[in-house]
Amino acid sequence: MSNVNNTTRRSEMKVSTVVEAGSVESFYMSSWSDNELEMQVSGGTVKVNLPENVIKNLHKRLGERLTDLAEKRLQEAKEAVEEENE
Repeated sequence: MSNVNNTTRRSEMKVSTVVEAGSVESFYMSSWSDNELEMQVSGGTVKVNLPENVIKNLHKRLGERLTDLAEKRLQEAKEAVEEENE
């Protein structure tokens, strides 16, 4: 016979929601509001509040992404010039 523990075991369940709104067509972030970002998407508007640390991280990641894109475009342009010179 096994000992039965009188405490009830709780299993935790995480619930999340993913909203697929399509491509962002435009966005607006007022310099006067409480860090609300409004994005126009096909079929509607998505509004989110961004804490300062998230805005800073977004700024950093966008900068990194734009740098990567610029480097890629520069490399493509160099290759196109080299092909023309051959």
